[in-house]
Amino acid sequence: MICAVIVYGVSTFLPDVLGAMKYVGAAYILWLAVHIVVSRPDEEDGERSASFWKGFMLQFVNVKIYLFGITALTGYVTNFSTSLSVLVFFELVIATIGTVATSAWIGTGLVIQKIYLRHYRLINIILAVTLLECVYSILK
Repeated sequence: MICAVIVYGVSTFLPDVLGAMKYVGAAYILWLAVHIVVSRPDEEDGERSASFWKGFMLQFVNVKIYLFGITALTGYVTNFSTSLSVLVFFELVIATIGTVATSAWIGTGLVIQKIYLRHYRLINIILAVTLLECVYSILK
């Protein structure tokens, strides 16, 4: 969001910057596509740096969660009530929705991971081709 505002502001005052950013963005996406094609899944079953507690603590510094809560409350709830009990109730509803969505994301990721590990080469090629289509769309 902030990047979009900066890009809009810069592009308003310096139109040539947007043209240059288009090529920089396309080069970055092309770089990602190449790295996706040559990447392989991790074969290690050893200790990984991520853990439940690191992920749990990350949620307290995740700006997207705060913005989601603020947007949901100010966009939908405070138009009808500013009572503390109503706000707390809807914050609990929002937290529950977030927990269910995160759980669904984790479950889907576990299913996709099993499929990915069996067919990673084909999936990587499909993802890279999709990125190449994005590069084409940017540069046309």
